[in-house]
Amino acid sequence: MNRNASESPVDRLIALAQQKPARPGAGASDEQTELETVALGLPSARELEHNPMWKALLQFRAFLPYIARLLEMSSPTQQSTGLSTEVRNEMRQSVGALEASQRDLRLAVQDQTVEMKRIEESVTRTREASERNAAEVTELAEDVRSMRSLVKVALGILVMLFVTLIGLLVFLLVRVRPMLH
Repeated sequence: MNRNASESPVDRLIALAQQKPARPGAGASDEQTELETVALGLPSARELEHNPMWKALLQFRAFLPYIARLLEMSSPTQQSTGLSTEVRNEMRQSVGALEASQRDLRLAVQDQTVEMKRIEESVTRTREASERNAAEVTELAEDVRSMRSLVKVALGILVMLFVTLIGLLVFLLVRVRPMLH
C-alpha cells in the first residue's frame, strides 16, 4: 500500500484497521505489513500479538473511523457539517451583535476615561486655586495685623503730641497771664 506524504498517522491507522487481516499463508503481505510498520516506526506484528494493550486496542479498531470523524468535527479549522445554515447565520448575527456591543462598550469606556481625566484636571486646578486663595487670605490677615499695629502706634504718637500740645498751652497761659495784668 502506498502512503501519501500528507497522510497523518491517524489516517494510516484507520486504513490499517479497515484492512482485512492477512491470511496466515500469505507471506508476501506479511513482509509488506512488517515493512510498513517499520516505516511508521511501530513495532512488528509479532511483537504486538503478545502485547495486552495492543490486543485491547484491536478490539476498538471498528470504532476508529468514528473517532477520526469526531476529531475532524471538533477541529477548529473546519466547520461542523451538522449545523444548518440557518443556525450558522443566527450564530454569525449573534457574534456580530456581541462584537458591535463590545465596540460600543469600549468606546463608552474610552469616553468615560477621557471625561474622568478632564474632571481630575479640573479638580487639580480648583485645588491649586483654593490653595492660592488660602495663601492670599493668610497674607492679607498678616497685612491687616501689621496695619492695626501701625495705626495703634500712630494713634499713640498723636495722642502724646496732643497731650504735649495741651500741656504747653496750659503752661503758656499760666506764664503769660501774669504778664498781661
